[in-house]
Amino acid sequence: MAIQTPSPTTEETRPPAPAALWLTESEQPVSRHRLLRGALAALAAVVALGAIPGAIFVVPALPHTWLHQGIIAPFADFTIPGLTLGVLCGGGALVAVITVLLRPRIGAPVALAAGLLLVGFELVEILVVGFTPLFYPSQPASWLQVVYLGIGAAMVVLGELLWILERTADYTYTVAANERGM
Repeated sequence: MAIQTPSPTTEETRPPAPAALWLTESEQPVSRHRLLRGALAALAAVVALGAIPGAIFVVPALPHTWLHQGIIAPFADFTIPGLTLGVLCGGGALVAVITVLLRPRIGAPVALAAGLLLVGFELVEILVVGFTPLFYPSQPASWLQVVYLGIGAAMVVLGELLWILERTADYTYTVAANERGM
């Protein structure tokens, strides 16, 4: 009578990835998940570091005539735009940095919301003060509207991708745990 040995599972028979042949464990490529979280946290940090000081120091020093250059003029002074920039955009981005790094499942929708707030703020800013690259095309600071619109859109996209990845990772873990009888 022959002794039967258990057949190897697919993981045991799968050859190592090509990079794993010459890289040590500490030199393995960074996972997409970590890269996505890092990129999202970096973008949110840029927004927080620009919006909070901007609301405190820059916005109150702007000429009041700028409030009436655009299509609409709903503000008498810079109080509401300054608070919106500092608290909603800057504060939201700061919360996004912290949550993306510490609790990515919560951080993903927070970053998505912070990106939407930033895009909304910039669109209202364009309506109120005008599209500054048209008024001052030679001044680099006038292009900040475009830059922050891009950063906000990138935060929305990356936040959504991280949210999908977090839900998929949780589902994969749950399925694997159920298959092992946990």
